[in-house]
Amino acid sequence: MDAVLINGTQLLLDCIYDNIGFNRIPDEILRHLVIARVSQPASKLATTEYLKSYYDEDIDLNHIYRYMDKLYNTQRELVQQISVEHTRKVLGGKIGLMFYDVTTLYFETAKTDDLREPGFSKDGKTAESQVVLGLLVSEGGYPLSYSLFNGSQYEGYTMIPMIDDFKQRFSLGEDFIIVADSGLMNKTNVELQTPLWMRRRSVPSITDYGL
Repeated sequence: MDAVLINGTQLLLDCIYDNIGFNRIPDEILRHLVIARVSQPASKLATTEYLKSYYDEDIDLNHIYRYMDKLYNTQRELVQQISVEHTRKVLGGKIGLMFYDVTTLYFETAKTDDLREPGFSKDGKTAESQVVLGLLVSEGGYPLSYSLFNGSQYEGYTMIPMIDDFKQRFSLGEDFIIVADSGLMNKTNVELQTPLWMRRRSVPSITDYGL
Protein backbone atom coordinates (compact mmCIF):
# COMPACT_ATOMS: atom_id res chain seq x y z
CA MET A 1 0.00 0.00 0.00
CA ASP A 2 2.84 2.41 0.87
CA ALA A 3 4.45 1.80 -2.52
CA VAL A 4 1.17 2.63 -4.26
CA LEU A 5 0.83 5.87 -2.27
CA ILE A 6 4.42 6.90 -2.93
CA ASN A 7 4.12 6.17 -6.64
CA GLY A 8 0.86 8.11 -6.80
CA THR A 9 2.46 11.06 -5.03
CA GLN A 10 5.43 10.99 -7.37
CA LEU A 11 3.18 10.95 -10.43
CA LEU A 12 1.18 13.89 -9.10
CA LEU A 13 4.26 15.95 -8.22
CA ASP A 14 5.89 15.09 -11.56
CA CYS A 15 2.78 16.39 -13.31
CA ILE A 16 2.77 19.64 -11.28
CA TYR A 17 6.50 20.11 -11.89
CA ASP A 18 6.01 19.75 -15.65
CA ASN A 19 2.87 21.91 -15.69
CA ILE A 20 4.70 24.80 -14.03
CA GLY A 21 7.39 24.50 -16.70
CA PHE A 22 10.41 23.38 -14.71
CA ASN A 23 10.92 20.52 -17.17
CA ARG A 24 12.56 23.15 -19.38
CA ILE A 25 15.58 22.73 -17.10
CA PRO A 26 17.50 19.71 -18.43
CA ASP A 27 18.96 18.44 -15.13
CA GLU A 28 16.70 15.77 -13.67
CA ILE A 29 18.40 16.17 -10.30
CA LEU A 30 16.40 19.39 -9.83
CA ARG A 31 13.16 17.44 -10.25
CA HIS A 32 14.27 14.96 -7.57
CA LEU A 33 15.32 17.70 -5.16
CA VAL A 34 12.11 19.67 -5.62
CA ILE A 35 9.89 16.63 -5.15
CA ALA A 36 11.87 15.57 -2.07
CA ARG A 37 11.62 19.08 -0.64
CA VAL A 38 7.85 19.11 -1.07
CA SER A 39 7.39 15.57 0.22
CA GLN A 40 9.92 15.43 3.05
CA PRO A 41 11.81 18.67 3.82
CA ALA A 42 15.18 17.72 5.28
CA SER A 43 18.92 18.29 5.09
CA LYS A 44 20.77 17.41 1.90
CA LEU A 45 22.12 14.24 3.54
CA ALA A 46 18.68 13.17 4.71
CA THR A 47 17.32 13.99 1.26
CA THR A 48 19.70 11.50 -0.38
CA GLU A 49 18.49 8.83 2.04
CA TYR A 50 14.84 9.70 1.40
CA LEU A 51 15.26 9.56 -2.38
CA LYS A 52 17.03 6.20 -2.13
CA SER A 53 14.45 4.69 0.22
CA TYR A 54 11.24 5.89 -1.44
CA TYR A 55 12.10 6.68 -5.05
CA ASP A 56 15.03 4.32 -5.67
CA GLU A 57 17.14 7.31 -6.75
CA ASP A 58 20.77 6.90 -5.72
CA ILE A 59 22.17 10.44 -5.74
CA ASP A 60 25.57 11.17 -4.24
CA LEU A 61 25.65 13.95 -1.66
CA ASN A 62 28.60 15.66 -3.33
CA HIS A 63 26.69 15.61 -6.61
CA ILE A 64 23.91 17.57 -4.93
CA TYR A 65 26.37 20.15 -3.61
CA ARG A 66 27.94 20.55 -7.04
CA TYR A 67 24.55 20.91 -8.64
CA MET A 68 23.49 23.60 -6.14
CA ASP A 69 26.43 25.68 -7.38
CA LYS A 70 25.40 25.05 -10.99
CA LEU A 71 21.78 25.94 -10.21
CA TYR A 72 22.80 29.26 -8.68
CA ASN A 73 25.43 30.18 -11.24
CA THR A 74 23.81 29.12 -14.51
CA GLN A 75 20.12 28.27 -14.01
CA ARG A 76 18.84 30.75 -11.44
CA GLU A 77 17.55 33.22 -14.04
CA LEU A 78 15.66 30.51 -15.93
CA VAL A 79 14.09 29.18 -12.73
CA GLN A 80 12.91 32.66 -11.85
CA GLN A 81 11.60 33.30 -15.35
CA ILE A 82 9.57 30.08 -15.24
CA SER A 83 8.21 30.98 -11.80
CA VAL A 84 7.14 34.47 -12.86
CA GLU A 85 5.54 33.20 -16.09
CA HIS A 86 3.57 30.59 -14.15
CA THR A 87 2.47 33.13 -11.54
CA ARG A 88 1.25 35.51 -14.22
CA LYS A 89 -0.73 32.68 -15.81
CA VAL A 90 -2.31 31.69 -12.51
CA LEU A 91 -3.20 35.32 -11.70
CA GLY A 92 -4.80 35.99 -15.06
CA GLY A 93 -1.84 37.63 -16.76
CA LYS A 94 -1.02 40.39 -14.27
CA ILE A 95 0.99 40.66 -11.07
CA GLY A 96 -0.63 43.60 -9.31
CA LEU A 97 0.02 42.86 -5.64
CA MET A 98 3.32 41.78 -4.11
CA PHE A 99 4.60 41.21 -0.59
CA TYR A 100 8.16 41.93 0.51
CA ASP A 101 9.93 40.83 3.67
CA VAL A 102 13.41 39.96 4.87
CA THR A 103 14.98 37.48 7.24
CA THR A 104 18.49 36.58 8.33
CA LEU A 105 20.30 33.26 7.86
CA TYR A 106 23.19 32.60 10.22
CA PHE A 107 26.18 30.27 9.98
CA GLU A 108 27.71 28.28 12.83
CA THR A 109 30.95 30.18 12.48
CA ALA A 110 32.36 33.63 13.13
CA LYS A 111 34.29 33.60 9.84
CA THR A 112 33.36 36.36 7.42
CA ASP A 113 33.67 37.00 3.69
CA ASP A 114 32.22 39.40 1.12
CA LEU A 115 28.67 38.28 1.95
CA ARG A 116 28.77 36.75 5.43
CA GLU A 117 29.14 39.29 8.21
CA PRO A 118 27.77 39.77 11.72
CA GLY A 119 24.74 42.03 11.91
CA PHE A 120 21.30 42.40 13.43
CA SER A 121 20.09 38.81 13.68
CA LYS A 122 16.43 37.86 13.77
CA ASP A 123 17.55 34.64 15.46
CA GLY A 124 19.35 36.44 18.27
CA LYS A 125 22.78 35.29 17.05
CA THR A 126 25.17 38.14 17.82
CA ALA A 127 28.53 36.42 17.28
CA GLU A 128 27.83 34.30 14.19
CA SER A 129 28.18 35.59 10.64
CA GLN A 130 25.00 35.82 8.59
CA VAL A 131 23.41 36.92 5.33
CA VAL A 132 20.24 38.94 4.82
CA LEU A 133 17.61 37.34 2.58
CA GLY A 134 14.96 39.45 0.85
CA LEU A 135 11.93 37.66 -0.57
CA LEU A 136 9.24 38.93 -2.93
CA VAL A 137 6.02 36.93 -3.31
CA SER A 138 2.71 37.47 -5.09
CA GLU A 139 -0.76 37.16 -3.70
CA GLY A 140 -1.40 33.52 -3.03
CA GLY A 141 2.18 33.11 -1.83
CA TYR A 142 3.84 32.39 -5.18
CA PRO A 143 7.58 33.19 -4.89
CA LEU A 144 8.73 35.76 -7.42
CA SER A 145 12.26 36.77 -6.53
CA TYR A 146 14.87 36.72 -3.82
CA SER A 147 18.14 38.49 -3.16
CA LEU A 148 21.00 37.92 -0.75
CA PHE A 149 22.55 40.92 0.96
CA ASN A 150 25.58 41.43 3.14
CA GLY A 151 24.93 40.27 6.70
CA SER A 152 25.50 43.75 8.10
CA GLN A 153 23.10 45.39 5.62
CA TYR A 154 20.23 47.37 7.18
CA GLU A 155 17.07 45.65 5.96
CA GLY A 156 15.38 48.93 5.09
CA TYR A 157 17.92 49.50 2.32
CA THR A 158 17.15 46.20 0.58
CA MET A 159 13.60 46.82 -0.61
CA ILE A 160 13.95 49.54 -3.25
CA PRO A 161 16.88 47.94 -5.16
CA MET A 162 15.19 44.55 -5.24
CA ILE A 163 11.82 45.87 -6.43
CA ASP A 164 13.44 48.12 -9.03
CA ASP A 165 15.45 45.18 -10.38
CA PHE A 166 12.40 42.90 -10.53
CA LYS A 167 10.27 45.57 -12.19
CA GLN A 168 12.88 46.18 -14.88
CA ARG A 169 13.69 42.54 -15.65
CA PHE A 170 10.07 41.42 -15.94
CA SER A 171 8.44 44.54 -17.42
CA LEU A 172 6.08 44.83 -14.49
CA GLY A 173 4.51 48.08 -15.60
CA GLU A 174 3.50 51.04 -13.47
CA ASP A 175 0.41 49.88 -11.61
CA PHE A 176 1.21 47.56 -8.73
CA ILE A 177 1.11 47.57 -4.94
CA ILE A 178 3.84 46.51 -2.54
CA VAL A 179 2.85 45.33 0.92
CA ALA A 180 5.70 45.50 3.43
CA ASP A 181 6.17 45.49 7.16
CA SER A 182 6.12 48.97 8.67
CA GLY A 183 9.72 48.45 9.78
CA LEU A 184 10.77 48.54 6.13
CA MET A 185 9.05 51.85 5.49
CA ASN A 186 11.89 54.09 6.62
CA LYS A 187 12.06 57.76 5.68
CA THR A 188 14.33 57.11 2.70
CA ASN A 189 12.02 54.46 1.25
CA VAL A 190 8.99 56.69 1.68
CA GLU A 191 10.77 59.60 -0.01
CA LEU A 192 11.84 57.36 -2.89
CA GLN A 193 8.28 56.33 -3.58
CA THR A 194 7.13 57.53 -6.96
CA PRO A 195 3.34 57.47 -7.28
CA LEU A 196 3.64 57.24 -11.08
CA TRP A 197 5.05 53.73 -10.88
CA MET A 198 4.66 52.45 -7.36
CA ARG A 199 2.09 52.49 -4.61
CA ARG A 200 2.88 50.86 -1.30
CA ARG A 201 0.87 49.92 1.73
CA SER A 202 2.66 49.20 4.96
CA VAL A 203 1.40 46.83 7.62
CA PRO A 204 0.61 48.83 10.79
CA SER A 205 2.80 48.15 13.80
CA ILE A 206 1.44 47.61 17.28
CA THR A 207 2.45 51.18 18.17
CA ASP A 208 -0.13 52.43 15.69
CA TYR A 209 -2.74 51.02 18.03
CA GLY A 210 -1.24 52.58 21.13
CA LEU A 211 0.05 49.24 22.47
